[in-house]
Amino acid sequence: MYNWLKIGAFIALGRFLKPRLKGLLVLVVFWVIISFLHDEYESYVELSGNTDYLVTAALAKIALYLIGFALYVLVIERKILKRTASQIQAQQIQERPPGEDDGFDFLREKKKLSNQADKLLEK
Repeated sequence: MYNWLKIGAFIALGRFLKPRLKGLLVLVVFWVIISFLHDEYESYVELSGNTDYLVTAALAKIALYLIGFALYVLVIERKILKRTASQIQAQQIQERPPGEDDGFDFLREKKKLSNQADKLLEK
């Protein structure tokens, strides 16, 4: 039973990560570079003893992390959201040739469909 849950979780994770994989890799590489540069600056500060810009460097690191994440959301996640919204609209709008009756036109043209309670009230 748990194997099926694991398989399902891996499939769901794969479907979630597939459109985001390149963007996430770029974001992680960007964060690793920022972290590496900040660590190198901290090593320089330890050797030189010049701590004048240490707080500024830490704030710049945090700001660059946030800018990288914001760019990821604006570029990648927004594109995915637009794509899924357009797919949902395309699924909702089912094109059919005019004049072709598929047997459900009488339901499409009704303003309100009656449910079981309405049918009981009519009796």
